[in-house]
Amino acid sequence: MSLLERAHAHAVRLGHDRIGGEELLLALLDDGAGYALPGALAISRDVLVWQLEKAARTDPSPAAGTVDGHPVTAEVREVLRHSGVLELVTGLLSTGGGPARVLGEHGVTEERLREAYARIWAPFLDENAAWGSSPLRDPTEPPTEIDLLTSRIAELRRRKESAVDAQEFAQAAVIRDEEKPLVRRRSELIREWAATVDPVDLAEAVVSLREQVAMLREPRD
Repeated sequence: MSLLERAHAHAVRLGHDRIGGEELLLALLDDGAGYALPGALAISRDVLVWQLEKAARTDPSPAAGTVDGHPVTAEVREVLRHSGVLELVTGLLSTGGGPARVLGEHGVTEERLREAYARIWAPFLDENAAWGSSPLRDPTEPPTEIDLLTSRIAELRRRKESAVDAQEFAQAAVIRDEEKPLVRRRSELIREWAATVDPVDLAEAVVSLREQVAMLREPRD
């Protein structure tokens, strides 16, 4: 499910027919680095979610257009010019809307956001970090740490491609330099994880995946 699809689901749950800043931030908090952000900011995730839901219910804004077919407020349309968790949350903070007011109550500034985001990713670049505390969802599925790195690498590659398309080659080089150590660290973690996987379990997972792909390719009436 994409970010906008998750945000739309939150909007429907809260009784709205458009995606506002609160719903966008709730969607960002659902997954990956966004899920870890409240903890890195020393904020209770449950409290933050409750405050955002309350703000969304008491201060709704009308739709001002659509993005990928989803009605959005002017705030969200502006913020979605950016990409990446940090950039999107920073954008919401700068607009002065509901999310900015809620985050402001906790003393969150752009500087604090960037520091918290750096803390989230710092362990992934530490070759001496001990992994394995996060339980595997399935013996053949990679640990959460690898999933998080994969998400971050994909985000950086999208930003790099956008920079190249805009002929901002210096910015693309900066993003590439940020991407390289994450790719290297992910490869190391994959090798560590692969050493723990039972080959029979892995073979069964591959066969099951091939079956699922074949079913998806079958024509439907």
